Amino acid sequence: ENDGVKWETTSRFNVGLDAMFLENRLALSFDWYYARTRDLLIQKKYYYVTGLDTYWTNGGEMQNMGLEATLNAKLVNTRDFQWELGVSAGHYKNEILSVDEDAALVSVYGGEVATKKGLPVGTFWGYKTDGVISSQQEIDAMPENERLYQLDATDSKQYFKPGDVKFVNISGEDGCIDENDKTVIGNPNPDLYGNIFTTLSYKGVKLDVAFNYSIGNDIYNYYRRELESGSSFYNQTVSLANRWTFDGQKTDVPVVAYGDPAGNSRFSDRWIEDGSYLRLKTLKLSYQVPLMLSWLQGLTVWCAAENLFTVTNYSGVD
Repeated sequence: ENDGVKWETTSRFNVGLDAMFLENRLALSFDWYYARTRDLLIQKKYYYVTGLDTYWTNGGEMQNMGLEATLNAKLVNTRDFQWELGVSAGHYKNEILSVDEDAALVSVYGGEVATKKGLPVGTFWGYKTDGVISSQQEIDAMPENERLYQLDATDSKQYFKPGDVKFVNISGEDGCIDENDKTVIGNPNPDLYGNIFTTLSYKGVKLDVAFNYSIGNDIYNYYRRELESGSSFYNQTVSLANRWTFDGQKTDVPVVAYGDPAGNSRFSDRWIEDGSYLRLKTLKLSYQVPLMLSWLQGLTVWCAAENLFTVTNYSGVD
């Protein structure tokens, strides 16, 4: 064990503003923060002769900066009827300022998450794709270093074939598509997140509705990778009915090949999806029974439902 490991330390600066307008009918809350974390806890690999895998140590620094704002308005405020409407929005940006390169990549369900200097936390690291190769003519027109997926010490060359995924050659220097061509393929951190909420009251009846949302966050759809790789005897989704089957076919689903020799199902932006959503989080209806006894000054009867529906283009599990 590493007996020198210590706690992460975070220093934080915060500025907030709360304001009321229009005789307290309009309320605004704003908060900005900056935080810096030192001595990040990371896992490093032992030297292989130890027979052990990884150990914890301190080896990085990170900063977080963000803002949150809430606007709440009393749109109607009469004796019998009241209506309040509010919205909140938040945005943050985190960045790794320094990290030991030995701990830069972590494997998660066959994918890789990068913790690299200059990148946000949790960045997806893999291959970029450019569709499916439709024909031999298209392959012939490609540079050789984009047609090769294997070039070993014996100079045994393995070429992509029609129906394979076309991977982007990021490095542009080596002789084939390999580890050097991995790059940023997604960011799980949202561009914007928050809530939308409203309350309607009529005499003793009250309706509370609350939505939450997230915009711009990416998700690695591991289930789809397993069920659309076309490389094993697992049941597959119906999308494989559109797989490549003949020369010249235009499709975004590659050829089925047991064992996936060309690596079409490797961790790439094929499996990264936009996880933006709008969810009806809570719906609550209540009634305040008009009781005024010496031992009981009120009674509220209510019913509520949560997670009624979600609007999203993400194809995976909610």
